[in-house]
Amino acid sequence: MMSTKIAVVGGSFVDIYIYGDEPHRCEILEECGGSGLNVAFALHQLGFEVLFFSNAGEDHRGNFFVRKLQQLGFDTSHIERKSGETGLHISFNDKTIAVKRGVNDLDVDIDWKVVSDCSFAFINTEVSKRTIENFLKNFQGKIFLDVGPRRILNDEVRSLHEDLILIGNESQCERITCDVVKMGPSGARWNEIHIAGDGLAHPYTTGCGDVFDAVLIFSLLKGEEKRVALERAVKVSQEASKSFKSALAKAQAVKGLLEDAMAGLSTSP
Repeated sequence: MMSTKIAVVGGSFVDIYIYGDEPHRCEILEECGGSGLNVAFALHQLGFEVLFFSNAGEDHRGNFFVRKLQQLGFDTSHIERKSGETGLHISFNDKTIAVKRGVNDLDVDIDWKVVSDCSFAFINTEVSKRTIENFLKNFQGKIFLDVGPRRILNDEVRSLHEDLILIGNESQCERITCDVVKMGPSGARWNEIHIAGDGLAHPYTTGCGDVFDAVLIFSLLKGEEKRVALERAVKVSQEASKSFKSALAKAQAVKGLLEDAMAGLSTSP
């Protein structure tokens, strides 16, 4: 187990997944979510001590969100309950159809005394632009910034922090120059390094990008080379998309998926 402490700043949402085409025969799942939470939970599963800073509303969804995470043994002490609605994400057959941001639009309160113990951090654009800029200006350490899911940043963000790794998917990285580009079935690239995917469209892609981020960060902080870290991230996120429906289920399974991937990669020719 790793003992590295890492700060994660991101969104908190309740995810509702609907699968099926007939109203009375649909499968409906309700789960904790948000890319920030998914990355934080996956890093927690991989052995990090995670300080997750986020907002949840003072409503029934916020109660569900916090209680469920506590039952799973996840530290919720830095999730601020704020007046308003908890974020809501709804997907139909794995396609997002509605998002209510709720209190994720409010600034996230950062306990800088606690964060000063962290050498690494992850943040994404689920939180307010002001929260992102404030964090980049004040955090002392390496930051992994996923530029998704909202297109609210440009290349000027690099001037706010000297040790920054930008991650995003192909469409997001059209607006901002990313270090790591997630390419779906085509794999991923880091500058001149390209790791191919299997080229297949798997059924459950929601949350795969979050698993990718967590595995990439884990591998890099273990001292692995970029190519190895990228290869593991592609492999694990690809496997997660085959059978795990919710994003949190993928995050929960990430340790086993990574162990399987590492075993498979070590025996490949």
